Amino acid sequence: MNANQQPNTKLVFLHGWGQSEQVWYQQTDYFAEQSLTINLPGHGSRAEAPADQWIEQIVAELKGIKLENIILVGWSLGGQLAIAVEKELRDKKRIFGLVLVSTTPCFRQKPDWDFGCSDDVWSAFQSSAETQDPKLMQRFFKTMLHGDILSRSERNSIAKDAVNRHHPPSTKSLKAGLELLSNVDSRQNIQKISIPTLVVHGQQDAIVPVQAGQFLADNINTSQLHILQDCGHAPFLTHHAAFNDLLEQWWKNISM
Repeated sequence: MNANQQPNTKLVFLHGWGQSEQVWYQQTDYFAEQSLTINLPGHGSRAEAPADQWIEQIVAELKGIKLENIILVGWSLGGQLAIAVEKELRDKKRIFGLVLVSTTPCFRQKPDWDFGCSDDVWSAFQSSAETQDPKLMQRFFKTMLHGDILSRSERNSIAKDAVNRHHPPSTKSLKAGLELLSNVDSRQNIQKISIPTLVVHGQQDAIVPVQAGQFLADNINTSQLHILQDCGHAPFLTHHAAFNDLLEQWWKNISM
């Protein structure tokens, strides 16, 4: 990477449900020392915590980072948490920018929200959390990549590099993540976001409908929206070169 970003700014990556910081391997390789990844509670090698402590713990960790500016990059559940963390730190002016990848302000469908995940997808989440059956987790990972034009060997290669098989998420953490996915609704909060925000979504996302990303962009006045074609729920994995270039150029522009 060769860009003129601010020296006291770092990209901080938050992963999604059931994954770990390892899922960002193509970004940590590219952005190197300008990147930092955080495991959500009960994921990777991090200790478990109740759902109502996740945001508090992430806020505390970010407060401990000796940086003037943080660009928070959140994917899926990590994006929802990033929105909540930005709200908590808004008065501190620690968050310099937000990157919301395959993110929604409200994960599940509601009477006044049509852009939530389908009942089939939610049932798959619940089954995976209850049993931790490796086959169900593999099926969920396959659903994440639905819409991407990939061969079986390419899918297997991505899964091999992106999934932390030595430290799988605990059952408690999977259920806590589902609790957050079910309850977090930031549709009102996003209208108060005033920092530069990049919204990235795959057109063929089978987990978070692309309309949710469009809603974010429509309701965050300082946002830019980029929709990737032939792309599912994990653009930073399957379209990593395009994603990294997009993130780098956006970062460069907001740092001028």
